[in-house]
Amino acid sequence: MDNNLDLELNGATRRHELFFWFFSAFVLSFLLGYNALWASEDRWAEIAREMLISGDWLHPAINWQVYFDKPPLSYWLILPFAMIRGGVDEFIARIPSALAGLAGLWGTLLLSKKLFDRRTALLAGWLLLSCYGFLFWARTAAADMANLAAIILAVAYFFRVEEKAKFHHYLVFYLICFLGALTKGLPALVMPFVVIAPHLLMEKRWLKHLKISNFLAFFLAAGLYFLPFYLASVIPLVPPFQAQGNELSGLALVWRENVVRVFDAFDHKDPFYSYFYNLPRTLLPWALVIGVAIAGMVRNWKKLPPVVRELMIGALAMFILFCCSTSRRWYYILPVMPFCTVLAAAALCRDLSVEKWDRPAWLLMRILVIAISSLGVACLVGIPLWNHFLAFSPPLLLLISLPVAGALILGVILLDNQPESPVEALTGLPRRLGSTIFGGAILMACVFDCVIPSLTEYRTEKPLYMAMRDAELGIPVDRMFVWRDEAPPKMLFYLNLPRPMADSPDFIWKRAFTPEQIGAMPIAQRRAEQYARNFADLRKFLERNAGQQVMILSFDRKEDLEPLARAAAELGLAINVEAPDFSERNFDVMESKSRRRSVWTPRLPLKAEENRK
Repeated sequence: MDNNLDLELNGATRRHELFFWFFSAFVLSFLLGYNALWASEDRWAEIAREMLISGDWLHPAINWQVYFDKPPLSYWLILPFAMIRGGVDEFIARIPSALAGLAGLWGTLLLSKKLFDRRTALLAGWLLLSCYGFLFWARTAAADMANLAAIILAVAYFFRVEEKAKFHHYLVFYLICFLGALTKGLPALVMPFVVIAPHLLMEKRWLKHLKISNFLAFFLAAGLYFLPFYLASVIPLVPPFQAQGNELSGLALVWRENVVRVFDAFDHKDPFYSYFYNLPRTLLPWALVIGVAIAGMVRNWKKLPPVVRELMIGALAMFILFCCSTSRRWYYILPVMPFCTVLAAAALCRDLSVEKWDRPAWLLMRILVIAISSLGVACLVGIPLWNHFLAFSPPLLLLISLPVAGALILGVILLDNQPESPVEALTGLPRRLGSTIFGGAILMACVFDCVIPSLTEYRTEKPLYMAMRDAELGIPVDRMFVWRDEAPPKMLFYLNLPRPMADSPDFIWKRAFTPEQIGAMPIAQRRAEQYARNFADLRKFLERNAGQQVMILSFDRKEDLEPLARAAAELGLAINVEAPDFSERNFDVMESKSRRRSVWTPRLPLKAEENRK
């Protein structure tokens, strides 16, 4: 009889996990390529595109200028999919992050199963899947989700093989760490040791790992980590590739980005307390319930199992180290998220927290989920009124997804009130608590899978470049000039330019100085020198392309357009800076201070020097 019950429970657990993975894969892949490239995504997309064109995988480059600011693996992960697809697009560029998200979820479930049980693992997985920070970066072309996945996988793998660790176990552990370091940086190597350190120090467990096989595996994995940087340093660059503007090698950038940045940050200088509000930010909408659950565990510290205390100390140590770094950005703290969800799930499933604290927190979350979903359904009724209250017409995907998601969430809440809850049978989560979490997951999926992609029509840079491409101007790269800026990576990507564009002298000049040195210069001197350099370069460009149709790009800011108009007048360049041939569309939905690009495509006279004053 017991065996039949065990088989039934195991079968139900497998169904619960199968549904979890199906839902996770759907959430991380649905309309993944719909949104235009934004923020730093253009780095990954353009570097992968240039690697695909050149066949040189050892020298990441933007505009064919080597860019070692990030290790190369995050770009390599894009290339197999690009080779199958025959090119790089938004979907292909984001696939590695989505897969890393699934890997991060897998590591979270593995760790929870090993330390606790399957129910705790499922709860931790659902919490992590529906967190803002997780979904944001799992659907963004970047290296941050791979960094998170490597850290949680390394910790989970350590606990699974600790008692039977042999050479191949050590090697796999170090490979996970070093491969993670090849995507984002050394935190993937350091942070797993920080998390497991309290466990190793207790009862002197670290002594069991003082083995030759352990050190041999470390140095072998470290050798594989350094190999790409070594090969990149000894294999010469082939034109049109150029050395990095700061003349730093890949290994020098590893030192600068992972060591110098920690102790003497040169950018990203958020205040030391920023992670105290940025970590809860990444854990939204569950920040309150996770925080209350962990606070309850602290309250019951003496009653906690040793492994829970060790994991809490390790996660806290990782958080403190991130705070102590002088370089801080809100997404640097992402690797702490899985450990927060594991601890919160353990507190809720194993009664390690304070129930009278947890109950009102979850009741509030349930009310918020119901209220937000009700507003989503109300959008269906209010569709005819949108245009009367809003200054823009909402996208169709937005109008459809909000009421559909709201109805689904309300249905989940109602079904959970049945005597035999279908939600519990489907997800394996406890009643009422499970419907709140599943409803929250549907809500977050709607936001990232439908709402945010639907707003991509208000992103203006891609439509600009698509309009230029569709116009079939036939202007080659050497007849394109960028005024007072570097070549835009998004332009290189969307126009699929086969060769590099020349950077403006203004941008090259700025790279020769630190921001502090430029700031110390008198404003008049700086502006005069910048204008002289840009003017001289524009004159050479016009002389070189006399009689040809050219392309000139500039930002539409006053401080860019006024000097361009002055230079055009002095050089006899027939363009009206107030009426570009192509420009980013300006939506009147809200006031925006973002820089927009304008493009002019004049045909130059045969002898440009005759038109000069």
